[in-house]
Amino acid sequence: MSKPAYDLENKIYVIQPEGNAITAPLAGVNQSLRKAISIIGLVVTDSLSLILALWVAVQIRLYVLPAIFPVFPERLPPQLFEKLWWALAITIMCLAYERLYTRRLSFWRETKRLLAVISLAYILMLAFVSLAKLGGEVSRTVLVVGYFISLFVMPLGRYIGKTLLGLMGVWKEPVVIIGTGNIAQAVADALIKDSYLGYKVVGFLQNNKDEDHDSIQVNKNKIPILGNFEDAAKVLSQQKIRHIIIASPELPGKELVSLTNQLQRSTRSMVVVPDLSGIPVVSGEADYFFEEQIIAFHTRNNLASRINIITKRLFDIVVGVLLLIPLIPLLLLIALIIKIDSQGPAIYSGNRIGRHGIEFKCYKFRTMFLNNDEILEQYFKDHPEALEEWQKYAKLKGDDPRVTRVGKYLRKLSLDELPQIINVIKGEMSLVGARPYLPREKEDMGEYADTILMANPGITGLWQVSGRNEIDFQGRVQLETWYVRNWSLWLDITLLFRTIGVVLGRKGAY
Repeated sequence: MSKPAYDLENKIYVIQPEGNAITAPLAGVNQSLRKAISIIGLVVTDSLSLILALWVAVQIRLYVLPAIFPVFPERLPPQLFEKLWWALAITIMCLAYERLYTRRLSFWRETKRLLAVISLAYILMLAFVSLAKLGGEVSRTVLVVGYFISLFVMPLGRYIGKTLLGLMGVWKEPVVIIGTGNIAQAVADALIKDSYLGYKVVGFLQNNKDEDHDSIQVNKNKIPILGNFEDAAKVLSQQKIRHIIIASPELPGKELVSLTNQLQRSTRSMVVVPDLSGIPVVSGEADYFFEEQIIAFHTRNNLASRINIITKRLFDIVVGVLLLIPLIPLLLLIALIIKIDSQGPAIYSGNRIGRHGIEFKCYKFRTMFLNNDEILEQYFKDHPEALEEWQKYAKLKGDDPRVTRVGKYLRKLSLDELPQIINVIKGEMSLVGARPYLPREKEDMGEYADTILMANPGITGLWQVSGRNEIDFQGRVQLETWYVRNWSLWLDITLLFRTIGVVLGRKGAY
């Protein structure tokens, strides 16, 4: 870093590799004004989204439903759309009550809360129509249709709105991370990747005075070290930073208390990041005891609950059947192309480890030649360096000689795994879960095997949306252990949607 630690301009920069900093139009305004603009921008965004949803609902009620169901009258009360102004007020108040204009959450966490708030708002709307006896002026059908449209339109509107606010320079809040270890760097990496949160990492504070570094490379971003822990108050004051993250779990308790007491007066929000690696946290709850000043973190094993197991199974059956029926023509077409391209069956079935270690036949479209073992053995003889890659990733990341011409495209688009929907309906697999492992890989799974095998393997999962073949075997089993320990139905839904983006982007597919 070319500038001294305390000589940074009081602006927010879009994080780019060094030498490519871009200043946003409103980055120079003070933080209070930026916050006000952000709140107003989100209120306008939500209002426009709700208006759009209700307008579309009115059009559906006027022109679509009467054509399909003659029982619906073609005429509606005059000026129906204009009479729904109170629906806007109810929705904005519900969103404000849930602090969705001030809290910063990741997209999927916010969407979960947003869907709950939208549901509450529409329930209140229907109740208001009944209590105020507005049934003759307001169509309940419009509200019901508007509700389902809002579930999609409002999260999308928020995503677009926050993106625009970020480009304007008002959504990003500068944050300093106290700590420079692995946890601190992981936090910085997460904040950089998740721009929806709206935090801009402007620098680190280090604990070790002897370290002679002026910056830390996080992913492709060079983030400056602004000073040491004892300089924290001075740095925050000079940089006008109001948000800090303490990510130094190795810090002794007394030093942590002293540090938080020192910084509490000059910050708006303070986050303390403990090292809870391997502990289920998604469904956890924090509790505290006043007298002892002790915090207790409650965790639960969601997949140990019979109700949750049944819920996951019902979700798999319903969604699996809904996916399979329209995909039948595509499945038949792919099978025909495979038969034309190379000799052998279109469907390959291999032994995989299922729940509780029970083996089952896992279906996939055949993407390899029948003599793939011989081809692989010869390939390792000709390319000894490929053996090390195979041992690390259990895959060949480059051009795999065993894969057919059609197989390469099927793998790139993840179409080879479509027959596994049959495994899902049979109850051998789940739509979302750990990767189906080979029996010989169970020993390599080590201590993670028991946890991973608590649930059915899945067609997609956390590994697939986190880099797929870019992640080595050890990292893969750690991710899948985290998934099992932190399972929730909402997690499954988010992973399914994220899979679509990964498949379209062909990220990590070989």
